[in-house]
Amino acid sequence: MTQIPILKLEGIFKNFGGVKAVNNVSFSIETGEIHAIVGENGAGKSTLMNILAGVFPCDSGKMFLNGDAYSPANPNEARSSGVSIVFQELALFPLLSV
Repeated sequence: MTQIPILKLEGIFKNFGGVKAVNNVSFSIETGEIHAIVGENGAGKSTLMNILAGVFPCDSGKMFLNGDAYSPANPNEARSSGVSIVFQELALFPLLSV
């Protein structure tokens, strides 16, 4: 019996102009697994997470969430699907004191 992955990415690409930010990324996450996305600065980690969280659309490739096609148009749609991101860039909240 094959388990459906919680999240599956197939051939995800994202370019910004002539810069390949994400180049043919594929992986899946099964129930009970823990994954880490690691790499050098500029490797595309944040871009990939932003694609998952609906901040950026991918240029090509497919994403599946619990076996269903997943392509959030924006962060609110991603959150409604149960996917969200905690941004590390504090400049996103310039008017907050904490």
